[in-house]
Amino acid sequence: MQKDVEQKQEWQEIWERQGTLDKVIDFGRSTYNIFFRRVLRRYLTRSSTVLEMGCGRASLTLSLCPEIQKLVGIDISDVAVRQAADSAKRAGVHNASFLIDDCTKLALTEKFDFVWSQGLLEHFDEPVVVASEHYRALAPGGTALLSVPYQYSYHALWYICTRPRFLRRFWPWTEQRFFDKKELLAVGKAVTPHARTFLLQPLPLGLVFLELSKPKGTAQS
Repeated sequence: MQKDVEQKQEWQEIWERQGTLDKVIDFGRSTYNIFFRRVLRRYLTRSSTVLEMGCGRASLTLSLCPEIQKLVGIDISDVAVRQAADSAKRAGVHNASFLIDDCTKLALTEKFDFVWSQGLLEHFDEPVVVASEHYRALAPGGTALLSVPYQYSYHALWYICTRPRFLRRFWPWTEQRFFDKKELLAVGKAVTPHARTFLLQPLPLGLVFLELSKPKGTAQS
């Protein structure tokens, strides 16, 4: 319980920051969104209902709202939820809503065609629990896609280099782990046999995806 409180406070502070490094990170996030959109559009149609877990400011999914039926974003941080809602309002997006919720034990009971998360799974000691919640939120026939930093990437090198205490301010997120494809696939297979992994292209971007598919005949729970 104490760790949950500490983690929530850490993310509150991350989303409240407005320093120079955070502006650089926001620029990088916008660049990555170009490549993410190419991947996500493979799964989306005009009738898609989408859940983003750990949505943060939801800049990527908000940009896709004109192409889907509905977006729901959840985050443990009320600061992030408020910022995402404000961004939707400024952009004139009317088919998005944002809620405070916990990705390890969702209170939300609605089922979705597509469940997405970016940079979420790697921050948890029990990644299978988080992946299971992605899968549980799927409607039959739906797909969950989880993006995490790859073990063999500049992200991992940056993380190692910023471990000394006087350099910690150059790592803009909380503690985390890095996955290779085999480890990430093991997480997925613990949830469903319908799991696969693939790398974001081009490879120097340094991210790996876990895809979880729920067959159409699966009973909802």
